[in-house]
Amino acid sequence: MSAFETAPAGEAAGGAEAAGEPTTGLSRSPLRPRRLALAALLLVGLAYATMIQSFSWNQTSHYDLIRSLNVERTNIDGYQQNTGDKVFYKGHWYSARAPGLALFALPFYDTLNALDAPKWARDRDALRGEDEVVYLIGLWGNVLPGLLLLLLVWRVAERLQPGFGAAAAVSLGLGTMILPLSTLLFSHVLAAFLGFGAFALMLRERDGPPSPSLLAVAGLAMGYAVASEYPLFFVAAVLGLYLLSRRDSLNVRGVLTRAGAYIAGGVVGIVPLLLYNHYAFDSWTHLAYSDVPRQQHGFFGIGVPSLKVLATLLLDSRGLLTISPVLIMGAIGTVLLYRRGKRAEALTIGGICLCYVGYNSGYYLPFGGGFMGPRFLTTMLPFLAVPLGIAFKRFPGPTIALAAVSIATTVIATITHPLVGYENEVVVWTRYLGKGFFQPTIATAYGLGRGWGGIWPFLLAAGAGVLLATLATARVRLTPAALGAGALALLAWGLFAAIAPTALGIDHRGLLSIVGAGDHTALNLKLHDGSRYPLTTLVLIAGVAGLVALIAARLARNERSGAGDASRSPDASLSAYSS
Repeated sequence: MSAFETAPAGEAAGGAEAAGEPTTGLSRSPLRPRRLALAALLLVGLAYATMIQSFSWNQTSHYDLIRSLNVERTNIDGYQQNTGDKVFYKGHWYSARAPGLALFALPFYDTLNALDAPKWARDRDALRGEDEVVYLIGLWGNVLPGLLLLLLVWRVAERLQPGFGAAAAVSLGLGTMILPLSTLLFSHVLAAFLGFGAFALMLRERDGPPSPSLLAVAGLAMGYAVASEYPLFFVAAVLGLYLLSRRDSLNVRGVLTRAGAYIAGGVVGIVPLLLYNHYAFDSWTHLAYSDVPRQQHGFFGIGVPSLKVLATLLLDSRGLLTISPVLIMGAIGTVLLYRRGKRAEALTIGGICLCYVGYNSGYYLPFGGGFMGPRFLTTMLPFLAVPLGIAFKRFPGPTIALAAVSIATTVIATITHPLVGYENEVVVWTRYLGKGFFQPTIATAYGLGRGWGGIWPFLLAAGAGVLLATLATARVRLTPAALGAGALALLAWGLFAAIAPTALGIDHRGLLSIVGAGDHTALNLKLHDGSRYPLTTLVLIAGVAGLVALIAARLARNERSGAGDASRSPDASLSAYSS
């Protein structure tokens, strides 16, 4: 067996015992780690629910459409003053957003009105002059899908690497853009949940007998995902190839049955979008998005992919891998998954990632406006998170270190100012942190301010989630070599994040993209206090977090070895984590 191969779960468990390696050290019962993992994810979801973020055009555009649909209108003429994410078509204003999120949130909005929740929102001063009903709708529209997404990732990651599903899910939930987007009324998390949910259903079907009904449900989820965010079409196409890869159904009847079920479900799922288009525009196929002036160039604003733009998406001061370097280990885990024999799954993950970075690198506004990262790449994040469990087991040092870095950077950005609009503006994250000035939380709504007295509900819930996920995760052999690899990964990331975006001109290229989209203030460094190396302080903080995580993991391993050697029995194994 090569260095990149891993034995099946049962063999791995027995091998670990034979080698004298501890497995969980928590309990021989499968219930305790599962309950700990579930509690950890619920706490992360609770952390999402505590945040009352500043509002933006994207959020108010969804909100305006919800309010209009509530009075049986498809235009937003009565509310359009509060958003720039709108289009003018045949004498009326419409939201430029896909209608899926608004339709999903509409029953909850009716419930809020029935409970007189808007009065509660008007009486709060978490955000002066704003409408906290947006936050309340978000409990259903983004917090709930965010939590459900983490639960799905946990279960899928656990199937592929028993004992490490909780670590993978919490790394996704607190160390990537899923965190801020689960606190904002954007459609990305709902769409990502639906797209990944379709994949989870197909994976379950692939491991069992052929089931057209499961594929139909997957198609239904995929269709509504497209109704929520149009680029989910890429996921639908890749998953269509995935369902055809089942060898025992590679015949005419099998292909027609399976593809037919998937397509039929997709058609049903997209019906709400078709009906909305019909009533809004007297056309089944007209999309409001196509009326945005810049979307009329290329294919809905998408041109030829650019390697320079790709570099900004991944590597500038707001870049995906700069802020969430743990995703590098997700890519490595995907390679390991392929070498284990799960080739169809690995190729599906790779195909989805390739589609998203390809289309996004050709889009006229790569970062989608004011946000802490390339939000259009959100859909691929849960797919990359699943192989993290394998990376935690195979390369524990670098994965633990980079997971800690990712959580530190993402949490700081989320609680201070996630809606940054420029590469150099990210310097405000540590400045606000130093001043103790944070986004409002539920504690702020009850008069505890926007300092440390207001942010504690989020930090308490998120910190407890990390702790319980750690306890639910199988122990690994963190050797001196693994520690060294983790320290080296920290050093490499720190040097790159602090210096390279400026020194290599990557940030400048990102600012030029914003200028090209029409914002000519992007190159005004005075707008960003002249900062040229905006992540230096954040790198120091995140680097310390990574070192603490490595040391804690090493100490926990040593303690478990000392306490577990005497009590370990031949029948103990990782089977406690089997699904």
